[in-house]
Amino acid sequence: MAPQPNSTPAKNNRRQPATGRRQRTPIVNSTWRTGTRSSARLQHIQLPPIPPAPISQPAGTKRKRSQDSEAEAEAEGLEGVRPSKQLRELPPSKHKLFEENLQKDLKVEANEQELPPPGYRLSEKNLQILNGEDMDPTANNAPALKRTSSRRSIAPSEAGTERTQRSSNTTAAYRHKNLAAVEIHMHAEPPDYIQTAIDRIIDAKVSEKRRSELRVIAQKLCDGCLKNVKAQAGEDDFIDPLHIALKDLGFENLCTHEKADWRGELKPVASQQSHFSSSFMSSVQQLEVNDVSAPPRKRQQQYAGEPYMSPESSTTNATHTPTNDSPESSTMPAPTPPGSLIKTPRPDISMGIQLTALTSALSLRGLNKVKARTFLTWLQHEMVQRELDGPLEPMLLPVPAPRALDLAFPFAVVEGKAYSTGKQIFEAENQASVSGACGLKIQLDLDNLVNRSAKGSDASPTTSNTEPPLFFTTCTQGPIHELWAHWTVVEDGVRIFGSKLLDSCNALLLRQGEGFIVELNNIVVWGLGSFMKSVVERLGMVAEKAKVK
Repeated sequence: MAPQPNSTPAKNNRRQPATGRRQRTPIVNSTWRTGTRSSARLQHIQLPPIPPAPISQPAGTKRKRSQDSEAEAEAEGLEGVRPSKQLRELPPSKHKLFEENLQKDLKVEANEQELPPPGYRLSEKNLQILNGEDMDPTANNAPALKRTSSRRSIAPSEAGTERTQRSSNTTAAYRHKNLAAVEIHMHAEPPDYIQTAIDRIIDAKVSEKRRSELRVIAQKLCDGCLKNVKAQAGEDDFIDPLHIALKDLGFENLCTHEKADWRGELKPVASQQSHFSSSFMSSVQQLEVNDVSAPPRKRQQQYAGEPYMSPESSTTNATHTPTNDSPESSTMPAPTPPGSLIKTPRPDISMGIQLTALTSALSLRGLNKVKARTFLTWLQHEMVQRELDGPLEPMLLPVPAPRALDLAFPFAVVEGKAYSTGKQIFEAENQASVSGACGLKIQLDLDNLVNRSAKGSDASPTTSNTEPPLFFTTCTQGPIHELWAHWTVVEDGVRIFGSKLLDSCNALLLRQGEGFIVELNNIVVWGLGSFMKSVVERLGMVAEKAKVK
């Protein structure tokens, strides 16, 4: 008796023989190589709705299968795969290759008359593509979600590295371009007479009693730095132990201030004297301007946001526009504000003479305290023109910081960077060199007033009978401390500011920290001793000439 047909769908009937012309449906070879792992890769393909299909005839009989029946068998084969065997999607490149091969297989199979052995329908070429993905150890060991998470976890460090590189490049360009444009030079060698004056200050003898006191201060500095290193503290936290050490030195007339903004008038400016001119290139520049299709030369491209500023080009605008490429603009550039090439100093610690101590010392020179205080104020508000066609400037700025009015004639500063934030001591050195140049300018202006009052001329200040202008800075990066000396000379009619590294130590090593504290002590002794005495003498000479009779 023949079996009766069943109207319900045959969900697990995958081995049905079928006859007739093949429809445009992918063919799957049922072999041991086409396991459920590879067939599960086809789950991302959208299949049409599957209508019910009749039960197949017994073995040995053939009947034509419709396209819907084939789609149903394919869908049922896919549904039979366990969820645990589901794999991730193909990458975009292999997914595209899979679709191209699938289209080729459909065209070839449309001309075939008989079906291959029943089973899952997957071509050999596509199977190789899928198995290639399965055998990829990188893909198997790094699922899609984990790769995305990994990229996100790496992104912050990559961004931090990029920011550090950009910061380093900008800091280096600032030193070798901007600072050099105003004649501030690092790691320079001073003349012999200046080196002798520096050695006399730094290498001054210290009594054993005083050295024992300084050893205690060095121990406190070591302990404070060690605490901050373990805590991964910030920049201000590392400055505090050094500021405490300065106060523990016990000098009554020493005045210190943190984060005091200095006045911008003290910044050195680029020389207006030009030894060279590009006027002979006027015709060539005009031809390049007319040829708008000509691409810019590679050597014209500079750092983004950090254009090269030579001493000559520093007098022109930093921004460059095509309308400025005319011969007139190349020979007559528009000047920029003086001192705009470098940043205004804001030392972490400014060290100078207490204003009350200075006025008291001036009162011994024939001025009472009221007149001495009035005299210093008058010097800051009286505007003079130092050079022909030059800007009006204060006659003298004995008090450089408007927010630190009790600090006069600074002779040292501290610039620091944290230990674990990526900031470098290189940047602190740049900042300290500008502060040193500004401090030296105060001394130069005082010398200029003395020479004018003595000679009644515009002669340059001389240093034959007095100590040369000197300034000292300390640069730190966590427990690392550097000591620098700054001086100024005139070479070929150009004012040059030089800086030299004197010593470097790690405060975590007590012996090194003790030597650094001794040197710091000697600098303060000089600043409140011979330097202050020289300042008072020169101010007294200017006050005598400036008196209204």
